[in-house]
Amino acid sequence: MNTSEKRLSKLTLFAYGMGDFASNLCWTFIGSYLSVFYTDVVGMAPAIASAIMLIAKIWDGVNDPMFGAIAERTNTKRGRFRPYILFGAPILAVLSVLAFTTIGRGNAAVIYAAITYIGCGMAYTVVNLSYGSLSTVMTTNPEDIAQLNSWRMMGTNLSSVLLNAITAPLLMKFSGGSESYTAGAYTKVAILFAICALPLFYFVYVNCKETIKPAAGATKVSVGTSIKTVLSNKPLILVFFIQLLAMTAFFGRMGVVIYYLMYNVQRYDLIAAFMSLPSLFTVIGIFLTKNYIVKIGKKKMAAIGYIGAAISLILIFIIGKTAGYTNIPLLLGLHCAYGFFCFSFPIPMAMVPDAINYQEDRTGVRSDGISYATVSLSTKFGSAFGVSGALLIMGATGYIANAQQTAAALNGINVTVNLIFGIMYLCCLIPLAMYPLNEKKSGEIIENLQKKRAQRDEK
Repeated sequence: MNTSEKRLSKLTLFAYGMGDFASNLCWTFIGSYLSVFYTDVVGMAPAIASAIMLIAKIWDGVNDPMFGAIAERTNTKRGRFRPYILFGAPILAVLSVLAFTTIGRGNAAVIYAAITYIGCGMAYTVVNLSYGSLSTVMTTNPEDIAQLNSWRMMGTNLSSVLLNAITAPLLMKFSGGSESYTAGAYTKVAILFAICALPLFYFVYVNCKETIKPAAGATKVSVGTSIKTVLSNKPLILVFFIQLLAMTAFFGRMGVVIYYLMYNVQRYDLIAAFMSLPSLFTVIGIFLTKNYIVKIGKKKMAAIGYIGAAISLILIFIIGKTAGYTNIPLLLGLHCAYGFFCFSFPIPMAMVPDAINYQEDRTGVRSDGISYATVSLSTKFGSAFGVSGALLIMGATGYIANAQQTAAALNGINVTVNLIFGIMYLCCLIPLAMYPLNEKKSGEIIENLQKKRAQRDEK
């Protein structure tokens, strides 16, 4: 395998960050608003909406590793992963719009929703898994890898700031004075975001190059061998569980916090602020801490972030439980603190290349695509389990769409959105403590791999 030690340019880092900005123009809108679109516009029961999301993620459990295996075995002049960004982006854009359309009522609407959501998830896999895998083949420099994932998360959260600031006003505008958001408004907003996402995907394609390529004489292994090797990769599996817990909390809360703001806080005029300020403070947190991830250590920095996020959410729950929801400055401040401590989100993804190197050093098999697909599954499972589980809890505690909520239902929303997800962040500390690699060990593995590659090239 040939590698280049040339440091990545600022343009390359910026371009890479724009990849998740583009992805989230499509996917964050789905993550934040699709559940309420299903329950309050299409008219599904929370349990049915939950079932659709769970079925989609079960399929992802098959689809993602399968596509990862295909991608890492792709060999074109454009690279292994970049072609899927080039050709997959327009398909993702179209399907992200179709997810916010509906056909008929009853069973027809449910079947159509399931097909469009599953299709959108598959297109997202093709584009975002390929995009994420680029970080494993663009450089071997640990600081550059950390920077790539930091820029990626800044792109993620800058898009979230933008989306959360403008989505609610756009929905209100396109709803034409209606007391609630209309189906047509959701569709028009989805079209707008999809149009904006496409050129950004192509910006990534042009500026992010694959420099780490399989050696011409490298032994090819079967898909089964690759999967078996990945599943025996202890650091990678621990990263999977770290991400599963963190993303369940993050995306789960993102998907249902709109209910908390609509029914508990009851300040429609502040929905944009409550949803955009945490993302803005995440960007600030990542920007202020990105240069310390390698210096202080990935594990320590991740632990600080998870503990801070958990404390912030638990305090939001306690305030709502004891003092109510009228102290807006305090609630906004805690939401900003929660956002800041989400600086930890790029860190597990920066651990993935370390785990891939660990696997290659130990077994001689390098499985970039399947490894990244495995960790990517944690994000998809997390978003599905978080939102679907939250909807089930809210339904069980009495939530009724478009109605005055009972005290029990309001408490159920508060427990779900804040307390449960806060505890889940604390649970991230368990697999994190078991993760065996550190900066010193990872550096030694890279040096050992470079020696092996040099010896192989001499033969």
